[in-house]
Amino acid sequence: MPKGKHNNHAKADRQHRWQDLPQIASTGYVKLRVGKGHPLADPNGYAYAHLLIWVAAGRSRPRRGEVLHFKNDVKTDYRLENLELRSRAAHNRLHNATRKRDARGRLTKVNH
Repeated sequence: MPKGKHNNHAKADRQHRWQDLPQIASTGYVKLRVGKGHPLADPNGYAYAHLLIWVAAGRSRPRRGEVLHFKNDVKTDYRLENLELRSRAAHNRLHNATRKRDARGRLTKVNH
């Protein structure tokens, strides 16, 4: 990939926009830079903090139909004791029980 005419572009922490801070995804989850080669990384080299903590503790990555649930519902609190593995169905039942319903009993949109 070409690096410009003079091949002298500032990289990583020497670049003026570099931030070595966790990012908050649009969904509210914390993302950390782990590098593009990491098995949990997205194409940009970031991984969700709660998933990193879970796997680093020796637990298996959630499979299809499973989700990591935040016990206190705070997505930025990714301590291991705040995480639990649930089936997607059980997770949906838990959250749908507390969601608001309209006059016809239908679930309303989630406002996160």
